[in-house]
Amino acid sequence: MATGNTYLERNFGPVRKEITITELPITGIVPGHFEGRYIRTGPNPIMDPDPTTYHWFLGTGMVHGVRLRDGRAEWYRNRYVRSAEVAAILGEPSRPGSVHAGIDFAANTNVIEHAGRTFVLVEGGPNPYELTYDLDTVGPSNFDGSLEGGYTPHPLRDPATGELHAVSYFFGWGNRVQYSILGSDGRARRIVDIECAGPTAMHSFSLTENHVVVYDLPVTFDQGDQRGSGPLCERVPVQMEPRLSGPSRRAVPRQ
Repeated sequence: MATGNTYLERNFGPVRKEITITELPITGIVPGHFEGRYIRTGPNPIMDPDPTTYHWFLGTGMVHGVRLRDGRAEWYRNRYVRSAEVAAILGEPSRPGSVHAGIDFAANTNVIEHAGRTFVLVEGGPNPYELTYDLDTVGPSNFDGSLEGGYTPHPLRDPATGELHAVSYFFGWGNRVQYSILGSDGRARRIVDIECAGPTAMHSFSLTENHVVVYDLPVTFDQGDQRGSGPLCERVPVQMEPRLSGPSRRAVPRQ
């Protein structure tokens, strides 16, 4: 159905059914040494949004996965991430767990595995959601209470130690971002607040052998245009404004 909104049509169109298919047919050969899951996530609105205002970033998260083993594709399944709103729409109880700053959003940006657990992540500072191996929702996660304050969807893994390094931002933190290290046990072992020149949407960073490189870019939040009174993730929360000063880089020791 034509909506006039690119993010609700064709390849971007919502998938409304959760399915599980086992023993998928294979074209060609899956190498026998391939074993594990291929998982992706993306925005997938559970209810019909207003096509005149809907943006792709705001869609309810849905994860998709394929399990490979012994040359077979054992299963495909897709599942909505059960935030409290999604659970209520599906007639299910809310999942236990802590949310950050009252923002409970069905994460839709990235999905990772760390310390034997699966996490689906989102931009902007909400907590990630933990999933089971079969992609069912466990609940929002603050990494066993070790990291209160939201998390980035784009952490970087140290290939030598397996630890996850992250630089996270949140519009409510003002002129700071937060650097953290998740240890191999899945808990935060280091947290450093870093002051920036303005409230920055810091999408990513770089990881070297000895330092984390933080890019303090000349784009900041302007919260003067918070239109509407609904949940923050459903309105236009901020405008992006250029700073007069140029970008800067700073190196933070990793240890």
